[in-house]
Amino acid sequence: MAIARKRLVDYSSGETYDGEWSVDGKRHGRGALEAPDGSLYAGEFANGLFHGWGALKSCEGALYEGQFQAGRYHGYGVFTGPDGMKFEGQFREGKVKGGGLVTFPDGSHGQPRNEGRFEDQACVERRQCAEAVERARQSSAKARTLAEDIHCTDGD
Repeated sequence: MAIARKRLVDYSSGETYDGEWSVDGKRHGRGALEAPDGSLYAGEFANGLFHGWGALKSCEGALYEGQFQAGRYHGYGVFTGPDGMKFEGQFREGKVKGGGLVTFPDGSHGQPRNEGRFEDQACVERRQCAEAVERARQSSAKARTLAEDIHCTDGD
């Protein structure tokens, strides 16, 4: 899909988008979308939705950095809640699903250790998931770098 030039748009809903557009008028490519409540997404878009690498920070202070598909967390990433609790691992269709590790605000992982295969926020099989955790950390770092690059180039 061809990408039109970058432009800033303020929506009547209070959202602001600064980024690239498809020729048919959808957010597509790199951009930043800010909601009226202060939530901010910076990353890649496809057909108007978060898609690819990106970082989403909620107005409550939660942060997800990683991969998105069709507007949802999907792939590898790191989710940090407003209380500092963190999940590093796999997501599917907006939910924790697959290998990962939970880290509590005090740096512990719980007893027994909350590492393994997750389904809907619950650890259903305890096992080491070093590969999934490392991929999540790499995905998070890539998304963070992209988001920082987008913020540094706003207004160009």
